[in-house]
Amino acid sequence: MKKRMVALLALLVAVAIAMPAFAGVEMKYGGQFRTRWVSNDQFDGTDRVNDNRNYFDQRLRLYFFFVASENLRLVTRFEVGDITWGDDRTFPTSGGNARFGSGGRVGADSVNVETKNVYVEFGIPTVPVKAKVGIQGINLLDSWIVDDDFSAAVFEGKFTPVDVKIGYIAAQNSSITDDDEDINSWFATVDYKYGPWAGSLLFYGQHSQETLVSTDPFFFNNNTLFTPVPSPITNRLPDGTTLPVDGNNLFDLGLNVTYKIDWLKAYVNFVKNFGSVDFSNGTQSIDYTGWMIDGGVNVFCGPYTFNVGGFYTSGQDPNENDVTSFTYPLNTTKYFSEIVGGGILDRDTPIAHTNTAGVADFEWNGYGNPWNLWTVTAGAAWQALEKTKLSASYWYFGTAEDVNSLNGTANDVGHEFDVYLTQGIVDGLTLDIVGAYLITGDAYTTALEQEDAYEVGARLQWSF
Repeated sequence: MKKRMVALLALLVAVAIAMPAFAGVEMKYGGQFRTRWVSNDQFDGTDRVNDNRNYFDQRLRLYFFFVASENLRLVTRFEVGDITWGDDRTFPTSGGNARFGSGGRVGADSVNVETKNVYVEFGIPTVPVKAKVGIQGINLLDSWIVDDDFSAAVFEGKFTPVDVKIGYIAAQNSSITDDDEDINSWFATVDYKYGPWAGSLLFYGQHSQETLVSTDPFFFNNNTLFTPVPSPITNRLPDGTTLPVDGNNLFDLGLNVTYKIDWLKAYVNFVKNFGSVDFSNGTQSIDYTGWMIDGGVNVFCGPYTFNVGGFYTSGQDPNENDVTSFTYPLNTTKYFSEIVGGGILDRDTPIAHTNTAGVADFEWNGYGNPWNLWTVTAGAAWQALEKTKLSASYWYFGTAEDVNSLNGTANDVGHEFDVYLTQGIVDGLTLDIVGAYLITGDAYTTALEQEDAYEVGARLQWSF
């Protein structure tokens, strides 16, 4: 692998030297390196299982841009990692024979380079529309709808003060000769900005053919219409047969309103689920009826920043045969607090509620795609010195619908306290020191001997 990386870097250097011969194509580059130390315990909410984690990891992202003009460029992004120090977990090839490690142990030979983005961005002179075609990152409505890398085509028109985007996403295509498990999405956004006001109106549609993707796992685990429970991706039952889905269409209507001036920023996000899953065996259709709302206010006062906010995501109503919990198309990654919400030490997160056997039963979820969860938060930050920042936040978490607990039902997930120290070191290199503690409530888990969870760690990061 070392030889391959050396060859790749040599090729890039040669390309950069030869650029003047390529019709004036300019090469730009950048990236981000990070390494982290993480230590946490009792994320399952108990002390029955030894889930204490203590490790270092690292990741490198490299960006290369090939620019012909303001109307044409090729964008590539590659990632090396994530690599856990001392670890060399092996992964079989498609043939099941050769195995390659992740590269964390002595010797470090590995196959661990991932392609994050490869797309061409172009526009036609005199026409206010640009297109991005290829594997690209897409974030819609502050990660409340999708936030990931997708094979997609996106067209953007700038008509100041209004921007319009129309896009197509190929989320899943398991077989080019059989479209039963295909998942295709389309979206359109209208963004407006004038003075201190900004707003977005968004429509997203996901056609999932004959799969059950985006349905709430808890819905099928607890609905007597579906026994046994099918797989959400292939809708296969344990005996190998499939639940006869006729069509699965999820639609999202989203809205954002933001007001920002020098000393204040306030915002509101709202998303409503629509659509349905239809079955061809006579079972009734199920509708998507979930919703979410998110809002907050930030006040900037010299070296101090204060914030209050919160969000609400609907849960599964046990008296309904529709999917009433807020659900997502493929795929998003929503961050908020450090423990329940992933934070900056995001490799370890709580299991989405566990039953008395310690198995996840998906009665609520946090980091990534929160559902049946609400929170209120307050925090403050102090820029103590030019390169030194201290911040802290408090979060209360509850469930929209009651979940099972040792004492019957409950909706109290817990109280989380997060503190951060961010220190600039040199030339953009920063060190973040993190501490977080979660006082768990009855809704956190139904397991015996429920315990609080904690996490401490640090992140060294350079963006260049």
